[in-house]
Amino acid sequence: MIKNIVKSIILFLVIFFIVSGGLFAAETKEMNLSQAINLALENNLNLKIANLDLENAQIDYQKTKANNLLTESRYIELQGDLGLLQAEDNYNQTRNEVIIDVVQKYLQLNQAKKNITAKSKEAELEKNLLEEVEAQVKAGHKGSLDLLRQENKYNNAIFDLEKANDDYHQYFREFKLELGLNDQEGEEFNLVEVAYPEIWQIDEEEALKKAIENSFILELRKRQIELAKVDLERAEAAASPELDLRKLKNNIELANLNFSKTQKELTNSIRKQFYTYKQSINSLDLSRRNLNQAQENNSIIIDQVKAGLKTKNDLLSAEISLLQAEYNLNSAILNYYMTKLTMQKLIGQKIEEGEIE
Repeated sequence: MIKNIVKSIILFLVIFFIVSGGLFAAETKEMNLSQAINLALENNLNLKIANLDLENAQIDYQKTKANNLLTESRYIELQGDLGLLQAEDNYNQTRNEVIIDVVQKYLQLNQAKKNITAKSKEAELEKNLLEEVEAQVKAGHKGSLDLLRQENKYNNAIFDLEKANDDYHQYFREFKLELGLNDQEGEEFNLVEVAYPEIWQIDEEEALKKAIENSFILELRKRQIELAKVDLERAEAAASPELDLRKLKNNIELANLNFSKTQKELTNSIRKQFYTYKQSINSLDLSRRNLNQAQENNSIIIDQVKAGLKTKNDLLSAEISLLQAEYNLNSAILNYYMTKLTMQKLIGQKIEEGEIE
């Protein structure tokens, strides 16, 4: 049993030095969220592809427009418009997705780093408690079963600390890949913490209005209706058979139904996302109030320890609660940004990197 305890302590020290070395030993440079986003936008391969596709679509649009000067075909004009609109939407959606992914991984990485600190404190507390139980067992106040339970708690805390460290390094690898950096470079960043966000103000009806105005898929459905009508006009002018005309009329009806269906689905998506967004704001506020309470409680415990009314383990417990409250607030901030950015993407709004700090 003593051998197991010694082994656990050695494991704790090994992990502590791994964590300390990984996080603090190497000279690191600072990086804020805007810098990370800009780096990803510069290096992301999908965005480069979307940009070239957009350039080609613009060239094709100009060629189609020039070739259509003589014929002035509304059908050809509509097809050219659709190709350009689709390329523009694909570029904007790809760009927004890059920003959302960077924000998520940046905040997750900060979360993982804070989690290491919290797990280190928990392991320290369990180690102290283990030493106390050992002393009580020697004095005959507790039995071997009590010691075994505390050993298990301590070993679990060590395991959680090791996992937190592994999670951090995994998130860091994913983050570097998102930025387009070589994972083998071994470069570390000291990420600047994202402040409590200024709440984005938008009501449900405004969100719906913007979504309808900016929706590429709705615009596509409108153009499909126009194309179907042009098809019918051309067929009527050419005195096409009645069955062909009936099919073309059905196509117009189908295009109208698809427009209504798409509009309904978009409205439903916006309403659902708006509800999720409002809930994320409530969670953000609650987490901040819980953090304030934990900070106040920690200050009281510090004073009580100084006065000899509380032990160092009581202070460790208060510090762990404070770290957990900070972790929960960061989780709420992460959730807020994910729901906000998803809402912006749904309503067709271009996400600006400077607005996330």
